[in-house]
Amino acid sequence: MTGPENLRLDLAEIIERFPGDGALIRRLALKDEAFRGICEEYVLARASLSWFEARSGAEERPEVADYRSVIAGLEEEVAQLLQQARG
Repeated sequence: MTGPENLRLDLAEIIERFPGDGALIRRLALKDEAFRGICEEYVLARASLSWFEARSGAEERPEVADYRSVIAGLEEEVAQLLQQARG
C-alpha cells in the first residue's frame, strides 16, 4: 500500500467489532499508517482463523488458539487507539 489515496482495505470486520466507531475507524485508517497496519493485520488474522476453523480437527489445531489470541490482542490495540483518538 502506498498511501491513503490507494486505500483498498476492507474495514467491515473491524467496524463490525466496534460498530459505534465506524466513522472514527475510517478516519484513522485514512490518516494513520500504524492504525491502518493494525487493521490489515486484523483482517488477515480473521481470514486465517476462518481457514483453520474450516479444516477438519480444528478444535485440536494449535493455530486456532494462536489466531484467536492474536485477534484479541489486535482488538485491544484498536480499542486503546480509538480511546486515545476520542480524547
